[in-house]
Amino acid sequence: MVNNIGQMNIQVNPNPMHAVGTAEATRLQNEGIALEEMGDYAGAEQRFLRAIEIRNQAYGPGNNYVAVNLNSLGELYLKQGRLDEAEPILLEALDARENRLGNGFDAAVTRENLAQLYEARGDGPKAKEIRARGFPNNIACGNYRCPALALTAKQVRRCGRCQCINYCTPVCQKAD
Repeated sequence: MVNNIGQMNIQVNPNPMHAVGTAEATRLQNEGIALEEMGDYAGAEQRFLRAIEIRNQAYGPGNNYVAVNLNSLGELYLKQGRLDEAEPILLEALDARENRLGNGFDAAVTRENLAQLYEARGDGPKAKEIRARGFPNNIACGNYRCPALALTAKQVRRCGRCQCINYCTPVCQKAD
């Protein structure tokens, strides 16, 4: 069903997979997160990959919903040290998040994931460069468990040791 409201063109369930894809992929995403937290990385990976497949069919590549699943899979690979697999997935997620959503919190999270990947490879300058794309208003704290949303340059401080990672508080830095 397509409704034209003024100059807006809103599509409601543009194909049968759309509604099914949303519910099923969300369920798989949530299961993947739970499995990852329990240490079942293989189960989490399987759920994330299936969610990506479903959302790609329902929405097409480069969609914001697909980017959520891509970011989760990239984070999982990063956590496992599978850096070569994580990088292209996180870059794809970042492309979708920056181009579709703008330079907001979701993009900041994916940039932080990529920066941590580059640090793990020993490439501090590249980590700084990717983080700088969020300055001055959309920066993620370097602590993965930080509850803060997108932060501004005035709200974060660089790590005194490496001068690369941004933290919102000394508590977050110590916890990381």
